[in-house]
Amino acid sequence: MKYILNRTYAKELLEWANQQNPGPWFEHSIHVAHATENIIVELIKNGHDLDGDIAYNAALLHDIGRYKGFTKSVIHSYDGYMYMNDLGYTGNAIICVTHSFPCKNEHIDIAAEWSLVPDYMESRLIEILNENSDYDLYNKVITLCDALADADGFTTLERRLVSVGLRHGTTSHTSLHWKGFYTIKNELESLIGKSIYTLLPDAEKSIYKNIEY
Repeated sequence: MKYILNRTYAKELLEWANQQNPGPWFEHSIHVAHATENIIVELIKNGHDLDGDIAYNAALLHDIGRYKGFTKSVIHSYDGYMYMNDLGYTGNAIICVTHSFPCKNEHIDIAAEWSLVPDYMESRLIEILNENSDYDLYNKVITLCDALADADGFTTLERRLVSVGLRHGTTSHTSLHWKGFYTIKNELESLIGKSIYTLLPDAEKSIYKNIEY
């Protein structure tokens, strides 16, 4: 599976995408990449065979589907997958999808606001998730870090989830989605033997800021 290894190239792609659709998602992506790198470095220290460049670049580009503009639900995941896959980077393409699904391919019928997603996109996204349901550490770390960083920097999982819920709405199934993040968080913390927040400088300061909605 091919990933982008060159950080300069990854940054150029992100900057191009931001030119197409400027927004806070750009800064969010940078902070997700930094959070991912911090956690990956800690996992490497604990004996896991991982590549920091693969992780950083994949995290940096996880939302590149935003280049098409504002889209609802998980359409940006499909757009990101298609863009990265067309460039030949299958590994990056898959992470564009998996980061939106912390429960992997479980509860797939209620995992997204499918009513907002064209049928052909839904079918392809479900197919991708079923083919890649065994998330590796890259997928898990980036999925979690997507919920640990916003446009201002690192934040707490609770604050990020509430912020997203206020801006995009929740359903009766949202708690299943949230539990997926906590499952990943607990697993990663057991692997590194410490709280994730010890690797995210100043995350605690975010609780003093107002939540945008």
